[in-house]
Amino acid sequence: MTLKEKEKQKAVALRKQGKTYNEILRIVPVSKSTLSLWLRDVGLGQKQKQRLTDKKRAAQLRGAARKREIRIAETEKINKMCKEDISHLTDRELFFIGIALYWAEGAKKSADRTGIMVDFGNSDPHMLKLFIAWLYKFTEVCEQDIVLRLHLHENHKSREKKIIKIWSDALSIPANSFGRTIYKKHNPKTVRKKVDDSYIGLVSVRVKKSTAMNRRIMGWIYAIIATQK
Repeated sequence: MTLKEKEKQKAVALRKQGKTYNEILRIVPVSKSTLSLWLRDVGLGQKQKQRLTDKKRAAQLRGAARKREIRIAETEKINKMCKEDISHLTDRELFFIGIALYWAEGAKKSADRTGIMVDFGNSDPHMLKLFIAWLYKFTEVCEQDIVLRLHLHENHKSREKKIIKIWSDALSIPANSFGRTIYKKHNPKTVRKKVDDSYIGLVSVRVKKSTAMNRRIMGWIYAIIATQK
């Protein structure tokens, strides 16, 4: 028996054990094209097929984990650079940020809704905390003027108190500042991404007796719009 024939038999035997091509090539020193030719008719049992599937899956997971590590490192690098770009905010900059936030997410008057109070909602605790700080700094609002309202999917009704505690801590506002929770009815056709304990709903920040303040904020928005004409 020639050396090539011995190598072929060894490669076939290793393949029948469920070895991958790369594993075989580390033992049988031939080209990949030659190995592919030798093994093209080799059948595998269920156990061997499962081993190859498991190996492939493990390789995919390692690759995904490595990509995630690279992505996290790149994100941290970008965040560090951006933090240097914005080392602090002036009062004027914060003033305009608050107006822009309300312009995007706040309740506004319309033809059929003229008497609108200040009402700002979002699912991002950082955005809500910044908006509340903006209210304290640039309006006459104090903590007693604010009513928070949790908007929650009904599937998470059992977590209501826990979620309110999470929001209360994040916003540094007592839990008793929350009004009645608004529940969103379950729609089985909706594909929802956050269905586990990471889901904390949405919170709206309302200011009592704030129709006049809403008009003032809208005036600032219109003033910004006017600068673009």
